[in-house]
Amino acid sequence: MGILIGFKRIKIQPLKSDGTVDGTLITLEGTQNKGATQEANISGMSADAVKVYGSNIPYYVSQKGTGDVSAELKLLDMPAEAENRILGYETDPDLKAQLIGENTEAPYCAVLLESEDTQGNVALYGFFKGKFSKPDVSLKTKEGGNVEPDGETYTYTPVTSDMEGKSKGQTMVKFLGTAEDAAAVKALVLRTGA
Repeated sequence: MGILIGFKRIKIQPLKSDGTVDGTLITLEGTQNKGATQEANISGMSADAVKVYGSNIPYYVSQKGTGDVSAELKLLDMPAEAENRILGYETDPDLKAQLIGENTEAPYCAVLLESEDTQGNVALYGFFKGKFSKPDVSLKTKEGGNVEPDGETYTYTPVTSDMEGKSKGQTMVKFLGTAEDAAAVKALVLRTGA
């Protein structure tokens, strides 16, 4: 995909059990007090190569599909309501707090990551269906008068899409091109129907 410059935004669309959208789209793009993106690392995009031997030699390399695809995301200041939605935390109305335990289950979400290349083309990585997890929370003492908060790390684990259409049987989509052409990819991933 060439040289990518920055991590402009992430769009997260929680999904119902039937794969249709569930509520409003979550967008983190650097708007004050509404969250920002810092880093994304996608792994497992290629299957491991396995040598198949025959006639006493490496005869064939088997390498079809993907590996164990996942995305590690570093996000800054995600709004609490958005975080609760993507992690499946339910708020107890009396306590006005989230209880996390044996019944906690994150919903499936579609995710779109946006960057650009050195020529200003739109670069997209989209995932049709997967779940978020946040295995760690870190508390740290203040040092001096200034506070420089760290982004929090989330793991997104996608699965193969079972939705009808172009995404069926696919785990993700990769795009590099014009903003006009990017609209169809965004609609496919986020299920906007446009």
